[in-house]
Amino acid sequence: MSSPTSRLAWIDVLRGLAVVGMIETHVINAFLDKSFDSARWLHELKYYDGLIAPGFFWIAGYVQGLAIRRLHRDDKTVVSLRRLQRLGLIALVGYLLHVPWDYWMKGDFSAESWRILLQTDVLQCLAASLVIIMCIGQLKRTWFDVVLLLMALIVVGLAPCAAAWHTDFMPLDAWLHHDTGSLFPLFPWFAFAAAGALASRCEPRAVINLPLGMAFIIAGYVFEPQHYLYQHPAFFMERLGYLFIIVWLVMRVSVWLAPQWLQLAGRESLLVYVAHLIIIYSLPIGGVPLDQRIGRTLSLPAVALTFVALLAVCLGLAWLNERRKARDAARRSHATSVVA
Repeated sequence: MSSPTSRLAWIDVLRGLAVVGMIETHVINAFLDKSFDSARWLHELKYYDGLIAPGFFWIAGYVQGLAIRRLHRDDKTVVSLRRLQRLGLIALVGYLLHVPWDYWMKGDFSAESWRILLQTDVLQCLAASLVIIMCIGQLKRTWFDVVLLLMALIVVGLAPCAAAWHTDFMPLDAWLHHDTGSLFPLFPWFAFAAAGALASRCEPRAVINLPLGMAFIIAGYVFEPQHYLYQHPAFFMERLGYLFIIVWLVMRVSVWLAPQWLQLAGRESLLVYVAHLIIIYSLPIGGVPLDQRIGRTLSLPAVALTFVALLAVCLGLAWLNERRKARDAARRSHATSVVA
């Protein structure tokens, strides 16, 4: 288990904060009474919740970048079947979370059901982004950074145009914009993962992160359009600016405060993310998913208790999964020693 003084413990803490933040966001969106919709505090909270998904992509890109640079140093190939299979599994899980059972169980295989299945969500976009970064990683050292930077700039720059691209081929359009229901199309979300991979050149430093963070935040506000658009470069710049500052703060604080439960959530972030979505939106309670059975009817204290209970269940599953991994590793080690 990582200790608070571990060089990379802050990554687990940051990833843990991101996945816990996702649980909080989904619990509030699914269960908080509609009477709170006009509350000022909720509006502010949703603004900061909007930093969670960019952070999730940035962290994944950072970890991918670290792995690629290590392979570069060891003069090993970057793209491998094993890594592609793992990312393919992540994308598959993302699609399985969107299987339109309500339609298909009735024999309805209409275009609407396929739209629901094929929309691009966090896991699909994250997996595709990491595959692209991995492929770019086949280029060695400096060229890897140069091409990755160019790709990020192109994606951010073309995001407003991509919002108007329509090929009439639903599986492709789902990767380009929101019109098919996709919450996380590649434009501009790939750029957050690319930014993380670029940042993996060095650990966060105040002399780099704070000035860059402030510069991006200011640029985001200066170039912000009159009407909010997620495709606008200002969206990317402002959120990346906040991420620069948050990442540095988390790294500094995690030196003396890195709760084990938060690191556990970070290490098992995929399991925690998938588990909480299944519990809220898919697991039938009396034949109906929890979000439909309860609906947006809970008071603020009830929502807080629901969040704590759901987090506890997910952490329990994460702990059991780590125990399973440890037992499997011990068995393999024992089998190897016996053979030797």
